[in-house]
Amino acid sequence: MIKFEKINKHNKQLVLDLYLKIFSGGCDINALFDMMDKLTHVGFLGYSDNHLAGFISANCAVDELDIIDLGVISEFRRLGIANRLITHLQHYCEIQNIKKIFLEVAENNAPAISLYEKTGFDRIGIRKNYYSRKDTVIDGLAYCWNSMS
Repeated sequence: MIKFEKINKHNKQLVLDLYLKIFSGGCDINALFDMMDKLTHVGFLGYSDNHLAGFISANCAVDELDIIDLGVISEFRRLGIANRLITHLQHYCEIQNIKKIFLEVAENNAPAISLYEKTGFDRIGIRKNYYSRKDTVIDGLAYCWNSMS
């Protein structure tokens, strides 16, 4: 069973610890920590059978939301947790009358692209040289989800 907990000032250290387990560098931890204190931040922790498994973090502007990070610990991958985090966020947006969710994904991240398309995101553009990884630049694909409400 997957349960969700809204990210807040009391559990944001869990997000940072989780982030460091999931991603290998490339993050300004202080910026991530500060972002979670802003009123515009929306995020959720995901628990699988009471084990912290992943998170989704986003910024909201009026009636639009931008996903900043989504991550699941390796031993919990391919169990539908990322899908459930996204659909939970989408449901939250519908309740809050947030009309659109935007995100960018590296063009070579086939599993993430498949996930986003399965959860109703449509590709809306390309951001040339958006990601820089290990002396390589990668285009980012821009996606948008539109609320039914």
